[in-house]
Amino acid sequence: MEQYNYEITNPNGKVEKGIISASTREEAYKILHDQGNTVLNIEVKKGTNTASKGTRVNTLELIIFFDHMQKMIDAGLSLSDTLVALVDDAQTPSFKNVIMDLKHEVETGNKLSVGLQKYPKTFSTVATKMIEVGETSGTLSESAKMVKDDLQKSYDLKKKVRGAMLYPLIIGSVMLIVGVGLVIFVFPQLGAIFSSSGLTLPLPTRIMLGISKLLTTKSYIGVPLIIAIIVIIKILIGKPYFKLLWNRISIRLPILGPIIRNISIATFSRTFGHLIQSGIQINQAVEITKDSMTNEAYKMIIEELSKEIQKGAPISSTLGKYPKLFPPISVRMIAVGDKTGNTAEMLNSVAVFYQTQVDDTLDNLSTIIEPIMLFIMGGGVLLIALSVIMPIYQMTGSINANTGSTQTGG
Repeated sequence: MEQYNYEITNPNGKVEKGIISASTREEAYKILHDQGNTVLNIEVKKGTNTASKGTRVNTLELIIFFDHMQKMIDAGLSLSDTLVALVDDAQTPSFKNVIMDLKHEVETGNKLSVGLQKYPKTFSTVATKMIEVGETSGTLSESAKMVKDDLQKSYDLKKKVRGAMLYPLIIGSVMLIVGVGLVIFVFPQLGAIFSSSGLTLPLPTRIMLGISKLLTTKSYIGVPLIIAIIVIIKILIGKPYFKLLWNRISIRLPILGPIIRNISIATFSRTFGHLIQSGIQINQAVEITKDSMTNEAYKMIIEELSKEIQKGAPISSTLGKYPKLFPPISVRMIAVGDKTGNTAEMLNSVAVFYQTQVDDTLDNLSTIIEPIMLFIMGGGVLLIALSVIMPIYQMTGSINANTGSTQTGG
């Protein structure tokens, strides 16, 4: 059992806050809702252990799991027989054990969704809720297909992002390796020569020699300092405020910003649309959608959306307040759904529209980033070249001046 902080409007219209114990967030919501309350917010109480049973499974394996489930149910197999067959399909021992436990739950009279709830690291809240609705409405096959399609789209998107980022990562890694090699092995030798000349070294040279000294003769300071900076940044990004700040900044970045925004809109629209389409109440659907989002800026908007929906406000009116995160075209499309009653259909259309934009951008990302990478490489090469050539030029000028003075004196 977990403890959840809740905020509700009781049947008398008074806002109340408190703590409730339940196995899952959905169970806590149901308990409060059945008591005649309007649930405004439910969050896991800090300091309590969240459910941690299960193991993370490769997305591709989950896609195969739900795909085969749908096909076997359509073929007329019982759910128990379907799970028996799926045990053999599982590629890892840990996932086999999970499916065997699901089979046990079904054979003892429980719903499949009850078993899925036991493994939050394996099955997302969205998947569990869709399966639960499918069991209740007798459309388990359709629900399994929707979960599979959702996982497939997420998998394809991650694959595209990794592929698009491969080129800049390779170029960046090569630049970093070459730069570190020069700083550690070349500049210490040049530094000794430049220092013996007695000349005032130019700024680029002093910068490079300073970095070289920090990583070689003073590595006991430089290396721990770099590690400390990385650790501090990682810790700060994990904090809610700094994570929110970083998410807001990332959306405004050139090139990457629009990609992050479009991915977030597509994820929100697809998840929210599928949940409503599967028959989940809109209040629950928006809460589950919020939990599925990774961008804190969008989570805050969806949290506000949840409260506005409780008041009877249309979805588009809340999203329209944030034109930088939800462009007017997406709000207008959702507004049409609000007016016609086809909210789920329009949300799915918005998801397709922005997913297409993401795909087109990622397909051309290498071409877009190439000039930027060349500019950065050119800047790095220029800095290194100036830090080497300028002091050599100074030394040559000094030698020529001394030679000229000697000849004049003679």
